Amino acid sequence: MQVVTRGPVKPTERSLTPDLARGVALLGIALANSVIHLHGQLLGPGFRPVEASAADRVVDVLVGVFVDNRAFPMFTLLFAYGLVMLARRQEDAGAPWPATRKLLLRRCAFLGLIGLAHLVLLFNGDILTSYGILGLALVLLLRVRDRTLAWIGVGALVVFVGFSSIDGLADVDTAPDLPVDPTTAVGALAVRAAQGVGYLVASPVLVLAFLSPAVVGVLLARRQVLERPAEHLPLLRRLTIGGFALSVPGAVPMVLATVQVWQPSTPAGLLVGALHGLTGLAGAVAFVALIGWLVAVRDQRAAAAGVAPAAPSGPPRGVVAVGQRSLTCYLLQSVMFVPLMAPWAGNLGESAGTAFAAALGAGIYVVTVLVAVALDRAGRPGPAEVVLRRLTYGPRPESVPASSR
Repeated sequence: MQVVTRGPVKPTERSLTPDLARGVALLGIALANSVIHLHGQLLGPGFRPVEASAADRVVDVLVGVFVDNRAFPMFTLLFAYGLVMLARRQEDAGAPWPATRKLLLRRCAFLGLIGLAHLVLLFNGDILTSYGILGLALVLLLRVRDRTLAWIGVGALVVFVGFSSIDGLADVDTAPDLPVDPTTAVGALAVRAAQGVGYLVASPVLVLAFLSPAVVGVLLARRQVLERPAEHLPLLRRLTIGGFALSVPGAVPMVLATVQVWQPSTPAGLLVGALHGLTGLAGAVAFVALIGWLVAVRDQRAAAAGVAPAAPSGPPRGVVAVGQRSLTCYLLQSVMFVPLMAPWAGNLGESAGTAFAAALGAGIYVVTVLVAVALDRAGRPGPAEVVLRRLTYGPRPESVPASSR
């Protein structure tokens, strides 16, 4: 007898909260990534230009408090959450763990390869390569007990905070000596290819750097907190209030350094960056919990009225559509950013300010919303999702012997 591992999630099976949260996180990623495209000037803490206008400083404050070191942990948390959801759907369909594990490993491996191509061909700030490598490790941890998994996440905080501490360093030269000219298309390609090799060599460290927010995502997913937010409303309230209570004050020292109110020494800068990253994880959890809280309130009001919750409309619908096509929309950001900002292309990033970069990032996000809504109305997934699903599942769901359960 044969059983069949089920295929990709169907539109009717999707959960609103994770999709909405991914859509919000992608706005944060567009804003956070915008500064990476700036060049030709001296950078200070937070990799922000030392010379800046008043508008730039306003943007630096807002992004420093609510986006930097908040959006990426949030997206990482949601990536891990989605991995658990995928595994659960396979289990509910009767697939044995070996077949599910194989499916998950294949998906993460192909995601990493897509990310590597994205890194080499377009954007040196790619996160998909790291997520693919992280996913391979997470699959091996999905059956670990909660307490053990939590301790692993706590231990990995050392690396997570260590990576964050670099953000507090000042006077970073944007033009280091290189054997090739990175301002040309060929030179930039060579630099990114070398970075891709570095990613693979440093993969164990990358896993540890992303593991703490991923563990939070796994633990929340095991309890289906985002799929059933109304059942976890007290927890969501506590995570929201407590997370922001830590995140906002924890961002202040870094923001003050970013806007040149004070110039910390190297040791102090490292501590400030570490604090910003550590409290940023709390902020990432708070943003996810806040979205779950809002969805739970909506569901409770609908239940009290004896009706089904209304489908999102207007801007929320667009954000959800982006979240459902997060891979496509993430890649689309680079497709628009790089030709405009790179020195070998449009070169708008040369000596530009953070206000301009953030405005461009917000505009690019709006374009991705419009694309996602158009695909949603046509009843189509994103093209990148189609590719990843085909690579993961093949032309048909995989058949496995029932005896292997």
